[in-house]
Amino acid sequence: MPRLRLSVALLAVTAATLGAQEKKADTLLTVDKYLDFEQVGEPRVSPDGSQIIYTRRWVNKLEDKFESSLWIMNVDGSKNRFLTTGGSAVWSPDGTRIAYLADGKPSGTQIFVRWMDAEGATSQVTTLSDGPADIRWSPDGKWIGFSSVVPKNVAWRIDMPEAPKDAKWTANPRIVQSMHFRQDRRGYMDPGFRHLFIVPADGGTPRQISKGDFNLGARFDGLDGAVGWDWMPDGKTIIADGLADSTGDMNYRNSNLYSIDVATGAMKRLGSADGLWSSPAVSPDGKHIAYSGYSQVKDSYHTAELYLMNADGSGAKKWSGDLDRDVGDITWAPDGSGVYFMVADSGTSNLYFAPNAGAPHVVTTGTHQLNGFSLSKSGKAAAIRSGYQTPADVFPHKPKRKRSPS
Repeated sequence: MPRLRLSVALLAVTAATLGAQEKKADTLLTVDKYLDFEQVGEPRVSPDGSQIIYTRRWVNKLEDKFESSLWIMNVDGSKNRFLTTGGSAVWSPDGTRIAYLADGKPSGTQIFVRWMDAEGATSQVTTLSDGPADIRWSPDGKWIGFSSVVPKNVAWRIDMPEAPKDAKWTANPRIVQSMHFRQDRRGYMDPGFRHLFIVPADGGTPRQISKGDFNLGARFDGLDGAVGWDWMPDGKTIIADGLADSTGDMNYRNSNLYSIDVATGAMKRLGSADGLWSSPAVSPDGKHIAYSGYSQVKDSYHTAELYLMNADGSGAKKWSGDLDRDVGDITWAPDGSGVYFMVADSGTSNLYFAPNAGAPHVVTTGTHQLNGFSLSKSGKAAAIRSGYQTPADVFPHKPKRKRSPS
């Protein structure tokens, strides 16, 4: 009798499991429908504020991967049209060109430059074996900076006989000597260290700027990701986040800000307080650096707030006042009067402004998510906006902020 009851129970569980499997229906959000979705992101307003380039992404069902293309439209949303394949576009300072990432030769992701005139001449400016990321134009438009992994493989130290021609021997084993060696959506991480490079905007051989057995990029738990960095206005120095420490792989959450001399690669730490500091943004006059983070704490979670320091690392202070919310997309106003930044609060995110004099205040309101903020020299902006009933879309905007008391 106990066996019979067990069999009946197993049958009931199996039936419930089968009943819970996904069924195709027009009224349900199924995986089939998700695979047909197209997404938008990375809006970039041209320096003169007249056009917006953004990335459209969709699923390649045959190869089980995302594909992307660049589209362009007028800032009012008119004349929306395809531009080229690729993503992560950034305008040159004078607005005559864009740099972007796309598949190139010999293989993998490469940096391309496209002229934005009627001819639209395009050139591939890198031929890298390890894909570039985090691309930025130099202030004079002559260089493109980017991050990439510098490989550092561990040698297989056992002598093996030479394989015959066309032999199909088992590959050498993977040697792992680091704590962090796998990552979600990526699998095994490439052995090596992420550093900054520059390449002539007309194409050429990239030159490595930072060097050493450490990673640039503020890493929460040793996992590879974006490098937060910015040029100084004279183009001679780069400000970047990361941890210039060979023990960084054993670090849970700690990063600093560094100034890096473009000519020599010499690095100098900015600020003395240990913590998780990231996302530096240099003011238009080069005198100040806005950034986010918090000083070193033992809390399992701490808010990343807005901070400000002098360009030499002195005078660091919290700039977000009593806001006590995570900030992102830190962007200086073109006139240097303060910074715009996104604030996450109660399941929403909106745009705020922190003036040089006065308390931060909200610029946009609404029950939605805003991200990917981009601001032109003329003051016109764009972001990605989504809501619980509306998918993400490009949202042009001209921020209106409160006037500082005279």
